[in-house]
Amino acid sequence: MKKFYDKFDNFTRALKRLNEANTAYKSNSENDIYQDALIKRFEFTFELAWKSLREFMTEQGYVANIPSPKGVLSLAYSENFIQNEDIWLNMLEDRNLTSHDYGRDLSSAIADRISNQYCKELILLSKFLLKGI
Repeated sequence: MKKFYDKFDNFTRALKRLNEANTAYKSNSENDIYQDALIKRFEFTFELAWKSLREFMTEQGYVANIPSPKGVLSLAYSENFIQNEDIWLNMLEDRNLTSHDYGRDLSSAIADRISNQYCKELILLSKFLLKGI
Protein backbone atom coordinates (compact mmCIF):
# COMPACT_ATOMS: atom_id res chain seq x y z
CA MET A 1 0.00 0.00 0.00
CA LYS A 2 2.98 2.31 0.54
CA LYS A 3 3.67 2.46 -3.19
CA PHE A 4 0.12 3.67 -3.85
CA TYR A 5 0.29 6.26 -1.06
CA ASP A 6 3.56 7.61 -2.43
CA LYS A 7 2.19 7.84 -5.98
CA PHE A 8 -1.05 9.38 -4.77
CA ASP A 9 0.77 11.93 -2.62
CA ASN A 10 2.92 12.95 -5.58
CA PHE A 11 -0.18 13.10 -7.80
CA THR A 12 -2.09 15.36 -5.42
CA ARG A 13 0.88 17.70 -5.05
CA ALA A 14 1.27 17.85 -8.84
CA LEU A 15 -2.47 18.45 -9.23
CA LYS A 16 -2.27 21.38 -6.84
CA ARG A 17 0.55 22.87 -8.93
CA LEU A 18 -1.43 22.23 -12.12
CA ASN A 19 -4.42 24.08 -10.68
CA GLU A 20 -2.16 27.00 -9.76
CA ALA A 21 -0.90 27.11 -13.34
CA ASN A 22 -4.47 26.88 -14.62
CA THR A 23 -5.52 29.86 -12.54
CA ALA A 24 -2.60 31.88 -13.90
CA TYR A 25 -3.31 30.71 -17.45
CA LYS A 26 -6.97 31.73 -17.27
CA SER A 27 -5.88 35.25 -16.31
CA ASN A 28 -3.16 35.39 -18.99
CA SER A 29 -4.11 32.93 -21.74
CA GLU A 30 -2.30 34.87 -24.45
CA ASN A 31 1.00 34.73 -22.58
CA ASP A 32 3.18 31.89 -23.91
CA ILE A 33 4.92 31.44 -20.57
CA TYR A 34 1.67 30.69 -18.74
CA GLN A 35 0.56 28.42 -21.55
CA ASP A 36 3.85 26.51 -21.50
CA ALA A 37 3.74 26.21 -17.71
CA LEU A 38 0.21 24.82 -17.84
CA ILE A 39 1.16 22.26 -20.47
CA LYS A 40 4.33 21.16 -18.65
CA ARG A 41 2.51 20.77 -15.36
CA PHE A 42 -0.23 18.83 -17.13
CA GLU A 43 2.36 16.44 -18.55
CA PHE A 44 3.73 15.35 -15.21
CA THR A 45 0.34 15.45 -13.47
CA PHE A 46 -1.14 13.15 -16.12
CA GLU A 47 1.77 10.72 -15.72
CA LEU A 48 1.27 10.61 -11.97
CA ALA A 49 -2.51 10.27 -12.40
CA TRP A 50 -2.46 7.13 -14.51
CA LYS A 51 0.36 5.61 -12.44
CA SER A 52 -1.56 6.30 -9.22
CA LEU A 53 -4.62 4.73 -10.77
CA ARG A 54 -2.58 1.68 -11.77
CA GLU A 55 -1.23 1.31 -8.23
CA PHE A 56 -4.73 1.69 -6.80
CA MET A 57 -6.08 -1.04 -9.07
CA THR A 58 -3.14 -3.30 -8.26
CA GLU A 59 -3.81 -2.82 -4.54
CA GLN A 60 -7.46 -3.68 -5.17
CA GLY A 61 -6.36 -6.96 -6.77
CA TYR A 62 -7.29 -6.15 -10.35
CA VAL A 63 -3.96 -6.79 -12.04
CA ALA A 64 -0.33 -7.36 -11.20
CA ASN A 65 0.99 -4.90 -13.77
CA ILE A 66 -0.44 -2.96 -16.67
CA PRO A 67 2.48 -1.18 -18.36
CA SER A 68 0.62 1.23 -20.62
CA PRO A 69 -1.59 4.19 -19.76
CA LYS A 70 -4.16 3.15 -22.36
CA GLY A 71 -4.56 -0.26 -20.69
CA VAL A 72 -4.93 1.35 -17.29
CA LEU A 73 -7.51 3.82 -18.57
CA SER A 74 -9.49 1.10 -20.34
CA LEU A 75 -9.70 -1.03 -17.21
CA ALA A 76 -10.46 1.98 -15.02
CA TYR A 77 -13.34 2.94 -17.30
CA SER A 78 -14.72 -0.60 -17.41
CA GLU A 79 -14.69 -0.66 -13.59
CA ASN A 80 -16.28 2.83 -13.33
CA PHE A 81 -13.23 4.36 -11.66
CA ILE A 82 -13.28 7.06 -14.34
CA GLN A 83 -16.44 8.20 -16.09
CA ASN A 84 -15.29 9.95 -19.26
CA GLU A 85 -13.10 7.53 -21.17
CA ASP A 86 -13.02 9.73 -24.28
CA ILE A 87 -11.66 12.68 -22.32
CA TRP A 88 -9.02 10.48 -20.68
CA LEU A 89 -7.95 9.07 -24.04
CA ASN A 90 -7.79 12.62 -25.40
CA MET A 91 -5.61 13.52 -22.43
CA LEU A 92 -3.28 10.67 -23.30
CA GLU A 93 -3.13 11.74 -26.93
CA ASP A 94 -2.50 15.37 -26.01
CA ARG A 95 0.16 14.32 -23.50
CA ASN A 96 1.93 12.44 -26.28
CA LEU A 97 1.58 15.38 -28.68
CA THR A 98 3.02 17.91 -26.24
CA SER A 99 6.17 15.82 -25.97
CA HIS A 100 6.88 16.17 -29.69
CA ASP A 101 5.27 19.35 -31.03
CA TYR A 102 5.30 22.87 -29.70
CA GLY A 103 3.55 24.64 -32.57
CA ARG A 104 1.62 27.66 -31.35
CA ASP A 105 -1.79 26.58 -32.67
CA LEU A 106 -1.52 23.07 -31.26
CA SER A 107 -0.21 24.33 -27.92
CA SER A 108 -3.07 26.81 -27.63
CA ALA A 109 -5.68 24.17 -28.38
CA ILE A 110 -4.17 21.72 -25.88
CA ALA A 111 -3.84 24.39 -23.20
CA ASP A 112 -7.52 25.25 -23.61
CA ARG A 113 -8.49 21.56 -23.27
CA ILE A 114 -6.32 21.25 -20.17
CA SER A 115 -7.91 24.33 -18.66
CA ASN A 116 -11.52 23.58 -19.58
CA GLN A 117 -11.73 19.78 -19.40
CA TYR A 118 -8.68 17.94 -18.16
CA CYS A 119 -8.21 19.68 -14.83
CA LYS A 120 -11.76 18.75 -13.85
CA GLU A 121 -11.21 15.09 -14.71
CA LEU A 122 -7.95 14.96 -12.78
CA ILE A 123 -9.67 16.47 -9.74
CA LEU A 124 -12.43 13.85 -10.00
CA LEU A 125 -9.83 11.10 -10.09
CA SER A 126 -8.09 12.55 -7.04
CA LYS A 127 -11.37 12.58 -5.11
CA PHE A 128 -12.15 9.01 -6.17
CA LEU A 129 -8.74 7.74 -5.13
CA LEU A 130 -8.94 9.61 -1.82
CA LYS A 131 -12.12 7.70 -0.99
CA GLY A 132 -10.20 4.45 -1.54
CA ILE A 133 -7.58 5.28 1.05
